[in-house]
Amino acid sequence: HGTNDYTFLEYVNLRLVAIYIEDSDFSGTAESSAETVRTVVTGAAHYLQVTFTLGSKYGVNANSGLIPLASVRAGKSTFFDASTLSHKCLEWINDGAFTFSKQTAFNSSLMQNCAPAADMCSSPAAIPDSFVSFNVPLGVDFLDPPSDTLSNNVFVDLVISAVDNEASGTPNDGDGPIQMKTTLTASIPVVEGGVNIFCD
Repeated sequence: HGTNDYTFLEYVNLRLVAIYIEDSDFSGTAESSAETVRTVVTGAAHYLQVTFTLGSKYGVNANSGLIPLASVRAGKSTFFDASTLSHKCLEWINDGAFTFSKQTAFNSSLMQNCAPAADMCSSPAAIPDSFVSFNVPLGVDFLDPPSDTLSNNVFVDLVISAVDNEASGTPNDGDGPIQMKTTLTASIPVVEGGVNIFCD
């Protein structure tokens, strides 16, 4: 019902991305070097892309970052279970569950010629168009097989910390606060879908 400039988050969307190892074996029936649709099954880098827009008057919190990396958690289960979530960005940055060998394998997938140009755990420094895209690395061969009963789901939980560029920041005097913070918790099922082939 019209535009509300005081809406904090709008148009939240999740997308699961699997980057497969490029197929270089063309020994199958009716294959040629021009047919590159078939992929290697294992070794795929899986990540979750979270996108949303902010209300026009909100901007990046310079102190904490728009998305504090320590707040980013993700995991997989049938139903939401906080115990299955892990701090994916801290693991990515600090070489935790993402060991050096796993990061190398993950990055090798992303460095292929036709892989998307995607930075992991990169909180935007500015949002001139109010659109935010944030990639959460899940792991190598992380996703379970697709389920038509929606029993395999990926969950994400993260904090969004913005500033109200129009607020004076003295709530005790009746003003609106400068900092606006919320926790985004969302899920996406792993289901059969189409295959998009593209180069960035």
